[in-house]
Amino acid sequence: MPPIRHTALQLVQNQYDTPSQHPNVTQRSRRCQLAPHERVRLVELKAIGWSYTEIHERYPYIPIGTIKTTVARAEKRGPTQAALPRSGTPKKLDETDRLRILEAISENPRIKYDALLALVNFKCGRATIWRLLQGENKRKWLQLQRPELTDQQARQRLAWAHRVQDYDSEKWKKIFWSDETTIERGKGGRREWTFTPRNRQIAERDVQQVPCHKSVKQMFWAAFSGTGRRSGLIPLFGDPDSPNGGVNRFVILELYQRVLPTLLSGVEGAVFQQDNASVHTAHIVRDWIADQDYEIMKWPPYSPDLSPIENLWSLLKAKIYELHPEIRGMPNNDDTLQFIIGVAQIAWSMIDIAILENLAITMPHRVQQVIENDGWYTSY
Repeated sequence: MPPIRHTALQLVQNQYDTPSQHPNVTQRSRRCQLAPHERVRLVELKAIGWSYTEIHERYPYIPIGTIKTTVARAEKRGPTQAALPRSGTPKKLDETDRLRILEAISENPRIKYDALLALVNFKCGRATIWRLLQGENKRKWLQLQRPELTDQQARQRLAWAHRVQDYDSEKWKKIFWSDETTIERGKGGRREWTFTPRNRQIAERDVQQVPCHKSVKQMFWAAFSGTGRRSGLIPLFGDPDSPNGGVNRFVILELYQRVLPTLLSGVEGAVFQQDNASVHTAHIVRDWIADQDYEIMKWPPYSPDLSPIENLWSLLKAKIYELHPEIRGMPNNDDTLQFIIGVAQIAWSMIDIAILENLAITMPHRVQQVIENDGWYTSY
């Protein structure tokens, strides 16, 4: 046993005499690096006269060879005893290559990996470039998809934003947002998450199945405002007298005549919003709205990002599958269609009024983004 030395350093070391008492180490592997504070202790013990054997007997979980190497390299590591950089294999890409790659990405964010490889004369593989970009906090993202906009349409969006930018929160709450959506069996729910790694999901048959064939589906119409008032979720059925049997201006007119008087009544300053689909802008529909003296918001083209009801459709479809996940496996027949209609209406009624209010007050942010982006896309 080493001689007893009553020093201040020894009193500090006593709390770490064994691996079980050590804060970071239990059963140390021979290949595990020492922490900087461990190296500092070894070097200090050697400096006050302890032999390598004595130090090893005090810390038997540290090989004596590691103790000798630690002390020998103490001067190079400096007072903190931080780990020295390892030499390893020489880097395939130098600083010039790094700057060239970063400049290319800055000039063309859509650049392909093959083009980056050519840029460095194929001196490395894709994995090397990927690691370099990870170190620079650069990664490729799936590009957002938005409706195609022309310069003229962007100007129309910008003009609309300037017209409404002075609306206060009370004005926005009195706007009734309306739209149609289609709910199809097996589609529209949230993506599912699993703890099964991606490269094992096929083997484990742990995948989210999506129907590849046509499934039963139903079109719905609804409207809401930030006052908390909303219509029901109304199924839309095609006009049997129309050539295609689809939803046309007569179906929309009948819907408006049945729903809008009750929906808009009693709300002073109510404004009705609808998109620019031809079934809404047909003369027969516009004339009836004008006769009722309803105020209609002039709506810019290709602007689903500006209508908060689009967010409600996503919430609605997710709620449907939350309530009845078995819908995905149901057969394509009339019974399933009727079941979907009933579940969709229940899910719509369960959407909290606070959500309607919160969506309405996002409008100033949407309008501001349109102005800042010169009429182009928002993040909504």
